[in-house]
Amino acid sequence: MSKQKNMKKIQWIIGCFCLCLWSACTEDKGNYDYTPLNALSFSGIAAQYTVELDAFLTIPVTIVGKQEFQEEDYEYLWYAWRVNNAADPDTLSFEKDLNVKVNMAVGDYTLRYIVREKESGVFYSSETDLSVINSYSKGIMALSEVGGTAEVTFINVVNTVSKNVYEAINGEPVGMHPQGIFYTGGGEFVRGLVTIATEEKTILAEPSDFSYLMDFPELFYFAPEPNVMQCLCKSDWGYDEYVIVSGKVYYRRLAFVEDLFTKYDPQIKGDYEAAPFSMYEAGYAFFYDQKGKRFIYDNYGVMIPVEASTGDFNSADMQAIMVYGAAFGEDVRAVMEADDGTRFMIAAQKSVSYSADYSETYIRVLPIRRLDITRAEMLETTCFAVSSQDIDFLYYASGNKIVCVSTITGNVLSEFTTTEPVDYMEFDRSENPGRLYVGVSDGSGAADSGSIYYLKMNSGGSLTEEEYFEHVCGKVVDFEYKP
Repeated sequence: MSKQKNMKKIQWIIGCFCLCLWSACTEDKGNYDYTPLNALSFSGIAAQYTVELDAFLTIPVTIVGKQEFQEEDYEYLWYAWRVNNAADPDTLSFEKDLNVKVNMAVGDYTLRYIVREKESGVFYSSETDLSVINSYSKGIMALSEVGGTAEVTFINVVNTVSKNVYEAINGEPVGMHPQGIFYTGGGEFVRGLVTIATEEKTILAEPSDFSYLMDFPELFYFAPEPNVMQCLCKSDWGYDEYVIVSGKVYYRRLAFVEDLFTKYDPQIKGDYEAAPFSMYEAGYAFFYDQKGKRFIYDNYGVMIPVEASTGDFNSADMQAIMVYGAAFGEDVRAVMEADDGTRFMIAAQKSVSYSADYSETYIRVLPIRRLDITRAEMLETTCFAVSSQDIDFLYYASGNKIVCVSTITGNVLSEFTTTEPVDYMEFDRSENPGRLYVGVSDGSGAADSGSIYYLKMNSGGSLTEEEYFEHVCGKVVDFEYKP
């Protein structure tokens, strides 16, 4: 059926519906003591569907009427339109149950189902959300090392695995010795880009297919050397972002700008070496200075140490480097290593306060507690993870074991055993904060020597397996969700 005929069919049904409404209004006697003919109710239609391009979308529907429901007494219509573009719908089916191969353009849609009674013209409808994706739409990027070379594995939200996607598209690898993968920019004003860092360079790729776009230095007024991106620090509302490149911090605004490829401002000034962990997310942009061993913040383009604090530790003079750190809103959790090699966990809260007359501003990282680490495994590992779902569950990996400890008591809360030793793990920070991504391998760095777990964090800190993708990568060094 042509699109013009489809449109006429939709318009005819909608027209009949409006006529029925008009008739009901003209016959309205004001007592409202009546019911529609054989009022119908639907079940079996979910609140949201995600389907891959060229795959089948199947929705069996159960219909119940106040009177007996006879399928042949009704007409059926399924159609969808792009979000914010209802004037251009796509007709999918005229059957009661939907079972079609999806060939619409990738994007987000509203899916509508209409059931019309042939005799009376009365119809009933239901709407739901539909996302059409391809192999590279929405999912997790895993950066791994294979024989010293950087390799990207992509798993989309319907669990389709695409291996070595960058080299497959571009005909050559990103570079040698991978360092990190990020999704920079995004939103209404600034182009979202896949950013891949290796030991020798950082490049930018097109999110829709991983094709090469440009070298990372092109996004800087004054490009740092070496240009190895270490960390992305993005505000939780998407207003702006900082990147840590070779220990230095650079800023750019993401909202209310006119350039899709807006550049990063010159380096935030100061004598510091930023730890590659995001302390931002809300309020002032905090960082940790590995050189000065203190918390610092961006004060209009200059790094300033936080105010001295008292309690279990002094945030302005920690006398330790940060082994792992995370911030969610105002809350900070971190693992620190002192000069003598001992380690301890800290809980802290970012704080901004003012003098009585508001003439002075006090920027602090307030100590909540410090807990010394005595477990031998935790003194050696560098693989940690914390989720915003419960920030006092600290996970660390040792061999093929993932252990959850309480940052309040230090007690072990749970353990999970993987098939092979853990190389890297990270909680999702966007779509599903209760999901832990884990890369495991035999350590050889050979092709397909690594596998990926999706683990679900439970209320008591235990982990359960959601998905397992066997032999899909090398030795994982980083994960990042791509919207």
